[in-house]
Amino acid sequence: MHLIFKFCLTVAVLLTFSFSPAKAEIFYIEDQDGRFSVSFPDLWRITSNMKPDDQLTVMGPGKNDLAMCRVRVREEGRFKIYPQTQFADELQKVAVSRDFWDKYLGQYDNHIIEAMQDESGLGRGYASMAEATYRTTEGVVADKHAILFASLYGDHIYIVECSTQEVHFEKWRQAFMGIIKSIDFEKAFEEPKQGHYRNFTKDDSVRIQSDEHNGVYKF
Repeated sequence: MHLIFKFCLTVAVLLTFSFSPAKAEIFYIEDQDGRFSVSFPDLWRITSNMKPDDQLTVMGPGKNDLAMCRVRVREEGRFKIYPQTQFADELQKVAVSRDFWDKYLGQYDNHIIEAMQDESGLGRGYASMAEATYRTTEGVVADKHAILFASLYGDHIYIVECSTQEVHFEKWRQAFMGIIKSIDFEKAFEEPKQGHYRNFTKDDSVRIQSDEHNGVYKF
């Protein structure tokens, strides 16, 4: 994993992050292998990844809350035949939706999906969002509450999972969302300049027969 790690020599893009009444500077990381970037408070620390597709795992300050965020990147080539500039929202519902979260959270015990929403956003892509509770099966066994986002972008699925002990979740929600919102992807394709509309400016003129205009007019 090749990380470009920037801190406060440039004051890390001079951002501040509201985690507690005190303000913290921001770390900014570009992952060249996973082709994404993310920012997180300097009070957080990078720790060892747990799974082969983990690209980055960061832990929040303090030991008892077990607050963490992880970014996972998986290659996904099944949808490459479909133009994402045209079908991104539909592809998201196929690739990363309820079935995806049921399978993903199956790695944990007693998982319950408390909320799930399609057509959310992560980086440059459409995303599915889920909020869930579960019991960890590796490392420290704990009952956790997590907020998760997954997006199909280009030929990769990006997954962000931020979790903490269940009783402390609301305390960390704002910090988690700050990290999630900071994530961006390396541009994989050119977005259409006219959104999802066809290029109607090149259509032939339309001819209209009109008594009011004394004959045929066009526009």
